[in-house]
Amino acid sequence: MNAFSQLNIKIEKRFTGKKIEIEEVLGIQLEVLDFKIEPSKFDKGNGKLLTLQINFEDVKRVIFTGSVILQDQCLKAKELNGFPFSTTIIKLKPKGFQFT
Repeated sequence: MNAFSQLNIKIEKRFTGKKIEIEEVLGIQLEVLDFKIEPSKFDKGNGKLLTLQINFEDVKRVIFTGSVILQDQCLKAKELNGFPFSTTIIKLKPKGFQFT
């Protein structure tokens, strides 16, 4: 019988920490450590879900959002090898979020 360790099965990278609502961190300095974009189960925006791994008040936390603007900003930062980065998140009117 094979040992599981011999099967060379890799686990998908997981984000750590408790979920935090984006509204709880608006206007407050935080670090964005990593992100992933995947299909959303909700039919809003572009149909994708952004998961952010952040460091907030020296604790790793996770934010889930459908914000298309934040998705685009994360992809552009990745292209520029900009991770991790320090930022604040602001709410746009009439709706939406943005890194500053």
